[in-house]
Amino acid sequence: MVDVILIITVVVFAILVLIAAIYFVAYFQHPDDKWVAWFPKVVVILGLSVACYNIFLLPLDVANQKGQLETPGIIPMAKLNISFYIITVVWCLVVVPFTVFFYEGSDEDDGDQKSSPSAFAYALKWLTPILIFTAAVITGLYWFFGYADVEATRLTGVLTPGDSTGLFESLNYCLSTLAPTGNITLCQRQSGVIHVVVSPLVYIVAIVSFVGWVLFSIFGGVGLIMLPVDWVSQFLHRPKAIKANEYAEGKKEIGRNAQLMMEAGKTLNEEIKGATRSGVGGRRWRRLKNRENEFRKDVVILEFHYRRLEDCYKNQGGDFILQLGLFIAGIIGGILSLLWFLHIILYLIPWALHTNPYSPFLNDFLNDVNGIPFLGTLIYALFSFYLLACVLKGNSSLGMRVFFLPIHPLMIGETLMNALVFNTGVVLICSMSVAQFCTLAFAKFAKYTANQSIFGVQMQNLRGIQYGYDAFIFVLLGFAFLTVAYTLYRPRSKRRENNMNFNY
Repeated sequence: MVDVILIITVVVFAILVLIAAIYFVAYFQHPDDKWVAWFPKVVVILGLSVACYNIFLLPLDVANQKGQLETPGIIPMAKLNISFYIITVVWCLVVVPFTVFFYEGSDEDDGDQKSSPSAFAYALKWLTPILIFTAAVITGLYWFFGYADVEATRLTGVLTPGDSTGLFESLNYCLSTLAPTGNITLCQRQSGVIHVVVSPLVYIVAIVSFVGWVLFSIFGGVGLIMLPVDWVSQFLHRPKAIKANEYAEGKKEIGRNAQLMMEAGKTLNEEIKGATRSGVGGRRWRRLKNRENEFRKDVVILEFHYRRLEDCYKNQGGDFILQLGLFIAGIIGGILSLLWFLHIILYLIPWALHTNPYSPFLNDFLNDVNGIPFLGTLIYALFSFYLLACVLKGNSSLGMRVFFLPIHPLMIGETLMNALVFNTGVVLICSMSVAQFCTLAFAKFAKYTANQSIFGVQMQNLRGIQYGYDAFIFVLLGFAFLTVAYTLYRPRSKRRENNMNFNY
């Protein structure tokens, strides 16, 4: 029977997600990118939409399954899940890297702007060997490790006539669904591990998702702490109104720093061009790239101070209502982080140690509210999309503090397309790991679903990487603990972004 309400809900959510992705690009894009750079905008919009769809597949699966072993719905969720995950893989491995390389090839080189055919060739030159190498690695891994080692119990026995009440209470028996009433099948239980060959598509998704788990466990652990802390800190250290003489002095200081950075940037650019022409590699090239990363971070910090100075004088401290909203969001984010940590401790850590969970915790809460239309989906979306926001925050926070990591900050109204494309790639590859994490964390909410079959049975038991999923839980908690320690022992006043001698 067709579930008309479910189909309408799916269509409405799909349209809303697409509109939200378009609004996101319009809200964050740089003024120079308005009405131009349509190709990367399409890549970003579709990429963000697919990432959101990956997250929403689980509540759709739950609604389609209705908590029953045999699917009562008409939506083929297994095929739909794999389809979206394959699209995610293609977007992460092909479309996003091609777009990044294409626009690197479109940059100015020795004063001349490269043509589009030249940029296309430049992108293919770098993308092709990466794809060949990736395909070779995944093919080799699948050839030797493309199996899922699933623990199973085998039941064997002979159909025996008798009465099921009291006669065989001391024996292990099971009722046969094929036997006439009153017949009993005496069972022998044999536990062991069966080796299941997984589909190549599932294996490709698993490998990409595993890489996403690495990013998610590191960036997510940092972001679960830094996101609410930074939101609250921005309110507590919000811009203050200043006088005209203070504004003039601040502009002079920023101008002096900007002049020094322009000279340093020009020198660095010449060194990089010279190294590129001479084919320099190895340690010297890495040092140049690290210097380039440091220079970009200093530019971001200087731009932050310039915007803050403008808020202090022209806006007299900025919009207090907006700043208060950020503070409230920080409090809510702190509560969500605390709930996630409690759920990990009570439910996921025992699962990773292969023991019974201390409490279902958020599972029971989701199951209770799922009976109210849309409320269960909204609560699930709040927890899952908060994890994606933490990943982005962790990426930017580590990028500002680890010298060899590149930085692509998201700034409202000032984000260039290459930064939007890069962050889209991060969100996409982590969306599968977040979806898998939520499937495992909300296993009682997701029971009998296709997501649980794909993530909880096949991918979770893949030979060679099954123990990595257990370890990632502790990696996430470890990075969260290190972030707490960093925040406590390196207060805001001592951090790099506040050490440029600005007094506003």
